[in-house]
Amino acid sequence: MDINTKRSNDILQISVKGRLDAFGALELDDAFNNVIKKNDTHIIIDMKDVHYLSSAGIRVLLQVNKKLQKRGGDLHLCHVNQYPSEVLEMTGLDSVFLIHSEKEKAVSHITQEMNKTAEINWNDALSYTQNNIEITVYKSSQKSAILKAVGDISKVLFAQLEQKDIYSRKFSETEYSIGLGALGDDINEYIQILGEMITIGGTMVWLPTDGHDTPDFLTPYKDTGNVTIHTGFNAALKGDFNDIIIVKAKNGESFTISTIYAAVFNIARQTQPNFSGVISTAMQADLDEFYSSGVKIAPVKKFAPENHQMITHEDNFKEWMDINSKPKYHGETMVSFGVGMDLSGSISTIEKEALHTLFYLNPANTGDSELILHNHAVIFKHIPLKKTCNLDKTIKNIINKGKFMDMRHLLDNTKIKQAVIGVSYITDIVFENE
Repeated sequence: MDINTKRSNDILQISVKGRLDAFGALELDDAFNNVIKKNDTHIIIDMKDVHYLSSAGIRVLLQVNKKLQKRGGDLHLCHVNQYPSEVLEMTGLDSVFLIHSEKEKAVSHITQEMNKTAEINWNDALSYTQNNIEITVYKSSQKSAILKAVGDISKVLFAQLEQKDIYSRKFSETEYSIGLGALGDDINEYIQILGEMITIGGTMVWLPTDGHDTPDFLTPYKDTGNVTIHTGFNAALKGDFNDIIIVKAKNGESFTISTIYAAVFNIARQTQPNFSGVISTAMQADLDEFYSSGVKIAPVKKFAPENHQMITHEDNFKEWMDINSKPKYHGETMVSFGVGMDLSGSISTIEKEALHTLFYLNPANTGDSELILHNHAVIFKHIPLKKTCNLDKTIKNIINKGKFMDMRHLLDNTKIKQAVIGVSYITDIVFENE
């Protein structure tokens, strides 16, 4: 087996020629041991001259990939030929390795990842003090971000959903989203247990309204397109995090979700010339007090309230909504995604009709009256919070490796100790109802 190595822009590239069988795997393992340095995080294996791959070769690749992932990196494969590709797919490992059609694409991907994880001098980042919380802002992306939505939240609120109102979305299209949804293959079954849902870190988590009060989840290793999310309403982020924000209380005490949003809105009005008044947030936070709500009955037409009022109406609220008014999960880790609208500012760039079909007043919320927030959260056993500009990867690691505890609709008075937040300044809301 011929093995050639080179370094370019701190990226180790290894070209392999020959059979990655048991003998070839030994040679590749020796090469890895000789050339990989302690500071290597991403490695590219060019396999254009490899036409045979066995479990022995896969085992060596997996060992190196595991080592790199502990360092915050990955093993990247490029130019994978048909037989090795089929072997990887057959073993279910085609989704474990990052596979690229060309070396240039692998280099580009790695460069972006390395830029995200590059050491940042947070002391030089912009700092603000708002509402007694300290906020440090790292400018991450200038690209515009939009919300892609399907369904109409008014049909949810009036419990008027029918089969024709249920849409399907692929996991890959809903990496960060919230709404009302379900999993399954029989619409007659899942439409009756639609519940609160979130997609985050490549996982769909939902709370079926089947009376068991137990969240369910699915993390696909491969997006086949066959298993989809069924939703009566869903809003998904399309775009990057514009800012990565580190938030903590100045006096060491906890602060509410609405306090965070109010502070971010204040900063946005100062720093974002075209601020629309709408943001989305994804976060990892250390919980102090967790408060939540959620629908107990699927809001479909056959279950609609007899008084024809919204499920949030005072006469229906107790029957339809499950409210957690006692603090829970002190000291645990929360990852969340949601959207917020600032009512105190001027919202001129987004159509009011789109806003009205996305936001609604939840009677259980007791936060800032100048904000309308809609957030869902997943709870895990505590994982130490670290400053990072690659929040997306951090959230995925938590989702994949953390000990899952719960998922709920997040109330504004939930209190946290500190958080890392990805903020996207929404420029438009696009509805994609088919």
